[in-house]
Amino acid sequence: MPSLPPIRNFNLKVLFLAHFVFIALSSMGYWSSSAFLFYNFFLILFLVWSIYQPDSEEPMQMAIVVNGVSIFLDILLLVMSYPSGAAAAREKFSAAMCILHLIIRPFSTIVLIKNLEERSGSEGALSGLFGGNQQQSSYEDIDRTVPRSSSQGGSYDFSGAQQI
Repeated sequence: MPSLPPIRNFNLKVLFLAHFVFIALSSMGYWSSSAFLFYNFFLILFLVWSIYQPDSEEPMQMAIVVNGVSIFLDILLLVMSYPSGAAAAREKFSAAMCILHLIIRPFSTIVLIKNLEERSGSEGALSGLFGGNQQQSSYEDIDRTVPRSSSQGGSYDFSGAQQI
């Protein structure tokens, strides 16, 4: 039996599928507001963008930020809109799915951070997320003029000059 080629961005695709399913199940009830779909739409958008452009770090950084902020927004939404005792089973089920989604969010954030570190090739990829100190790279600035040290006391060597 021939071996299958490895799936590119497998972790991101699993995260996308997990978030997609939990968002769909959490939004089945009427208890959640449209804000829930709004911020989760951006998470899904950034995950798809990071799958589509595997060389870019920006969509991954934005997905990390949106996923982190979504933890607090989910808690706020659950506190303010959790279905009461007389609510239908559908409402309670969708709220339970939102709670499960809230539980997996920190783990998915960690996976996103690890993927960002793999993309950037550095261990502290999260340090540059908010525009922190940039590490010294191997980039050589060719526009910067470096004074040549000359043994002739600053005179120009005309031996390599082109004749006019």
